Amino acid sequence: MEVNERERIFDKAGEVGRLLACTPEFQYLKAAHREIADDRESNEMLSRMRELQEKIVDHFNREEEPPQELENELATLTEEMQVSTRYQSLIASQTNFDKLMDRVNQAIGEGIRAGDQSGIILP
Repeated sequence: MEVNERERIFDKAGEVGRLLACTPEFQYLKAAHREIADDRESNEMLSRMRELQEKIVDHFNREEEPPQELENELATLTEEMQVSTRYQSLIASQTNFDKLMDRVNQAIGEGIRAGDQSGIILP
């Protein structure tokens, strides 16, 4: 494959990325991330959840059972986050964007299969 062909691939990929950034799915996802980032309570909960997860992983890395209190607190925080409308909005937006990306990947796969079967080399 020539350098010029690779450049065309990356140019097309960049174009796809720019088009994806204009989709409602991406815009909703970006807005949902912004809402979470702007919410102090959500940020504190996420920060505490990460801290607890790191502590639990540290225990597992030392081949120790993590204290039940850590696991209980993480479970409680996870439940609280899951009922948050901001979090639900983020998950729904991420799911919709993931579905769009799956369709994009399927289209790329179909293009690869068609190109492989045709044997025709395009300029």
